[in-house]
Amino acid sequence: MRHTAGLAVDKEASLAGKGWRAELDLAFGKTKEGTTLLRRSHCGPLRVQRPFYPEGGDVCHVYLLHPPGGVVAGDELDVGVTLDKGAHALITTPAANKFYRSNGAWARLRQSLQVARGASLEWFPQEAILFDGARADVRTRVELAGDASFMGWEITCLGRPAAHEKYLHGESRQCFEIWRDGRPLWLERASFAGDGTALSAAWGMAGHTVTGTFACVTRCHEVLPKVRAVAESCRDGGVFNATQLEDVLVCRYLGDHAEDARRYFILVWETLRPLVMQRPACAPRIWAT
Repeated sequence: MRHTAGLAVDKEASLAGKGWRAELDLAFGKTKEGTTLLRRSHCGPLRVQRPFYPEGGDVCHVYLLHPPGGVVAGDELDVGVTLDKGAHALITTPAANKFYRSNGAWARLRQSLQVARGASLEWFPQEAILFDGARADVRTRVELAGDASFMGWEITCLGRPAAHEKYLHGESRQCFEIWRDGRPLWLERASFAGDGTALSAAWGMAGHTVTGTFACVTRCHEVLPKVRAVAESCRDGGVFNATQLEDVLVCRYLGDHAEDARRYFILVWETLRPLVMQRPACAPRIWAT
């Protein structure tokens, strides 16, 4: 498994309990037939289904599976994805990732995504649900080479309002980074504590339970008005916004329903994909189930 310095386990690793240790390493390449999953190695409870090609051989759709269905205290999961030159992969998950109540140890998820020159990666996991008392440390690092393309999202649900469970205890740490040729394009870190003010303060979650971020690497500033028009059409489902940084278009969701966040982000993706990746949107079949 490939590890980068940015994904190194910090000093608190010594506090980890005895949980699952799981690794998944995927490598995609461009062949005469199109994008092919060249390598898939795993250790522990991380798997992938067979590759799917709903839009022809050029783009490979893959679903990441975590058979236990949730992450408990002490679990350490590492996912590594590498795309060779010219490859194009869309990666999603069939279900939400659940982080269960902790006995004090951290549950850790590391995701290292490396995209070569001329390659494109679309990274769309379903939401992460933090049960009351969960201690989750989630880090995602995207490394792009040259003109590589990337768009992806992360959605976090604090507590389970449908089950009348609030996130009153525990802690969540999140890190989402995008780099190009060793230079940072976008770095985001967030920390939520069950007893912290960020959950209720106007500058934080403002009492909401779901937050989401969609990031698309692009210098095409002309797409921003189109994306903001999408946000206007979704106004009734939460708070939506879009901002164009120098190299990254960032869309935000703040509300109380993961379904609203996904609906908004999928509309954004359907808008951006033809403009940024010159390819019409083709949703994974699993999104319709």
